[in-house]
Amino acid sequence: MNDPLPRSDHRDPARTRVLLFDAKGQDRDADLQSLDITRLAEHELAWIDIQAKDHRDVQQVFETLALEPPDIDSLFEPDAEPLSVREDWFAARAIAPCWNDAEADLDRVPWLLVVGPNVVVTAHKKPIAFLDTFKEHHDPGSSVGALDGDSFAVVLLDRMLTAWFDAMDAFECKLDTLEVDILENRAHTGHLPYLRTLRRAAAAFRRLLSQHRDLFDALRRPDFRPERDDHVDKRFRSVADRYERAMDAAENARQLVVGSYELLETRLSQRTNETMRLLTFVTVLLGGLAVVAGVLGMNFQAKIFNTGSAGFWTTVAAMASVAIAALLLARWRGWWR
Repeated sequence: MNDPLPRSDHRDPARTRVLLFDAKGQDRDADLQSLDITRLAEHELAWIDIQAKDHRDVQQVFETLALEPPDIDSLFEPDAEPLSVREDWFAARAIAPCWNDAEADLDRVPWLLVVGPNVVVTAHKKPIAFLDTFKEHHDPGSSVGALDGDSFAVVLLDRMLTAWFDAMDAFECKLDTLEVDILENRAHTGHLPYLRTLRRAAAAFRRLLSQHRDLFDALRRPDFRPERDDHVDKRFRSVADRYERAMDAAENARQLVVGSYELLETRLSQRTNETMRLLTFVTVLLGGLAVVAGVLGMNFQAKIFNTGSAGFWTTVAAMASVAIAALLLARWRGWWR
């Protein structure tokens, strides 16, 4: 057995928390050193949450609790298999989303879920928002203790998927804001870098969620923990179905970015067409005035040439009147704004 870790490591209350659910009493915090999971009643469930540096910290907790779960060493590796099963224990590797709304960027936080009879252990290197929210807003008078370890694992996986849906909602809000800005006649090529950022985020949604496919496919198969009852089996199938909906939402996110790009492209093309129409109109107008000026400059005798300055200013006023009338007509017809 490894030497006990110092107080500043995972046994620090700020790094490890034990929550004991009691369906016939009050849920309460428990001390890791005094917790005896072999004496938990059927109406009790222990949840141990660890912010660990590596697998050795997690293994030290199991040694403290005298547990022999599946091998978790490899689960901390990026390319590890997502699931490990041994007897009545299983360990799963999942990824929680971390959405940076200011930069429209998606980061990931890997975490471990180790499940046994009436015991669930979660481990992660960084804080995970949905786990912290669950702990902070938990009702001490709940009946969570009536659940077994498998059912509580379904609860945590379902909350993780909710976090993914929330991140994708925030992503779609960014796209909605961008599209409104484009439609309000403020479309410009400066939107392209931001669209590239959102496109990378959409790709990250799909790439990171797809890494859970093997995990959720295994959870819904009948050969995964075949001894579980039908109620637990339905819960695993339900959360697996919700994962499929999350994947559909991730696919839709990519299409939304493509749609926003097409909207920007259409607005830029429309602006170009409006500019060309205005230039064409101005060219025709100036060309018409040039024709009038050219006719007046022809070498022939007419009374208007004997009127002096009055004739000149009369001609200028007439040409200006024609130009103003043409501009008003163009504005009324919507040829320029």
